[in-house]
Amino acid sequence: MKWQERRIQVDNRCGVHGRVAARLAELAREGDVSLQIVCTSGTVDCASILEVLSMALVRGTEVTVRVRGSRAEAVLDAVQELLTRQDDP
Repeated sequence: MKWQERRIQVDNRCGVHGRVAARLAELAREGDVSLQIVCTSGTVDCASILEVLSMALVRGTEVTVRVRGSRAEAVLDAVQELLTRQDDP
């Protein structure tokens, strides 16, 4: 199976924090897919919450999200919603 990719700008006011990283790991598990984030600091597997947090993704950061698996398109849509949703202050 080949990777599906989408460029997404992090628009969440708080950036990618613990709840977002945990949800990314859940999406990978629930969707039965391989889920990665690629940015200038490297590539991480979203199954690892600590790897995602180590990227220190703040609002305005552009990333490429890569997904491989049978539900890739649905997972890409969910990741886009997650990275652009506005948390309560």
